[in-house]
Amino acid sequence: MNSLRLVGNASKARGSRPVHSAVVRMDDESIRLKDLYAKFQDPTSHYHIPPGTNGPEHEEDHSSSRDPRLISRFKAGRDRAQSKPSSARLGVPETRPSIQWSSPSPDGGRSTPHDRPWLEDGGESKKKALEYFREQGYDTAGVLTWPVAWGDCDTYRHVNNVRFLEWIQSARIRYAESWAGEMPEGYIQKMTAGKGTGFILKDVSLKYIAPVNYPDTVMVTNQIHSIKPDRSSYGHKHLIWSLRDARVAAIADSTIVMYDYDNLKKGKMSDEFRELLEGVVDSYGK
Repeated sequence: MNSLRLVGNASKARGSRPVHSAVVRMDDESIRLKDLYAKFQDPTSHYHIPPGTNGPEHEEDHSSSRDPRLISRFKAGRDRAQSKPSSARLGVPETRPSIQWSSPSPDGGRSTPHDRPWLEDGGESKKKALEYFREQGYDTAGVLTWPVAWGDCDTYRHVNNVRFLEWIQSARIRYAESWAGEMPEGYIQKMTAGKGTGFILKDVSLKYIAPVNYPDTVMVTNQIHSIKPDRSSYGHKHLIWSLRDARVAAIADSTIVMYDYDNLKKGKMSDEFRELLEGVVDSYGK
């Protein structure tokens, strides 16, 4: 019994020993190991062991199988990077990357190629498009000009047909925004925001005439027609023009119906809106 009590007391004594010093030693060891691992990754450190090479065989072995030329190459590359003129020293804003420069950069870097002549001809390509729109009875105001993105193209190496519908949608809203100055303040903004009585697409037909590729810029014009006497709907045509190819790429026609967004039912255009549409139609070709 005495021996058991002695063992228990000894165990209790050992269990009550403070462990703070042991934790501190473990933390110090972790920090030293972390610093050592960092030196293994640093090419300029004597502790660095490149992949494919052997480290020291024992603690007294200070030799290494690494190629000393690696350090020289690393330092040379770092010095070249630090000596290259920065944008600040060249007087160029940091937010303007050299890839956007239209002429060779001062330090001999890259420059943007002049590969979009339809945007660099003083507006002649756009003037040709607007003249064609006028001749065909389309509006030359409120035209949407939209750049073709590389991601618009599909595996067939031309713009996917769904993108044409998105262009038409954007052109329809842009065209409506161009009427804002002809109506009371906030009138058109409420219509395009789905408040009160506005308009909504009923159907659309699209005729593809020519493919559109990247890079390119399209212009989408508009033509209002067939305003119903009961003020329930009207027609809205679109013509999509390729500035790069200087030709019509597609023609679309839509039916736009009036809709009461507040009560979720059919609506009727106001007298002011009907008069606006009639005035827009009368302006075509002028």
